[in-house]
Amino acid sequence: MLKKFSCFLFSIFMLSSCNVSFPKETLELDAVKLIKEETQKDVSVQKCGSTLYLDVCFDDLVTNDAEKISAIYKVLQKIVSTIVRVPLSSDADINFIVISAFDPNYQTLLRLFENIDDIKKYSHQYISREDYSERQLMELEGSEKAKEILENKYDISQEEYVARLIISQLNNTARTNPFLTVLIQALNLRFSKIEDNIFYFLTSRKLDNDELKVILEKMLEKEVVKNIQKYKLFSIKSAILKDEENNIILTIPIKA
Repeated sequence: MLKKFSCFLFSIFMLSSCNVSFPKETLELDAVKLIKEETQKDVSVQKCGSTLYLDVCFDDLVTNDAEKISAIYKVLQKIVSTIVRVPLSSDADINFIVISAFDPNYQTLLRLFENIDDIKKYSHQYISREDYSERQLMELEGSEKAKEILENKYDISQEEYVARLIISQLNNTARTNPFLTVLIQALNLRFSKIEDNIFYFLTSRKLDNDELKVILEKMLEKEVVKNIQKYKLFSIKSAILKDEENNIILTIPIKA
């Protein structure tokens, strides 16, 4: 979805970076007003440390109606392309934006993450369009955790962003192979925490098949190593995958 926003970023950055249109003192109110003017959509905006959260409710988010889905997508696309202008023309310290779209009953939560440093690098052509597209992070949550996650706002670290990106990329990679798609969906991989310079991931199922373990280990290792190098997070020493009973399934050491 977010790949379509890439072509707008250079012009947005050049137009926004020279002026302070969103002073830190009134940033949240100004951002809400901007989104309303640009999209006619009511949103809430909250800044937690260097992370800017935008929440938007769609009555028809849970639907099979193609026309409604298309309409929601267009509004959400406009919201994202609008909100990324805020940190580029503000004196506030903002490293990440989290856009959360949900339905009134919290059956579904779609979260889109924007890394402001990545936007600037792409705008200055330090990274390619393909590389920027690979850095896009999207998460989808069901009714079990949607409301809890939505209400749990805090300052996201670079390390957490990268850990979440790894899982997102793993899901995207699996979609190119029907067998891997079934495997990854069944495991329901997700980010857990970062502790003692270790990435912790969780799966909702046990993995007793050794052949599948090897496949998953190779896929996870590839994404972990790639992103640690890309974001220069050389303090991370390993990645561990656990099941919901806290049993370690995989341990991937990271060589500096």
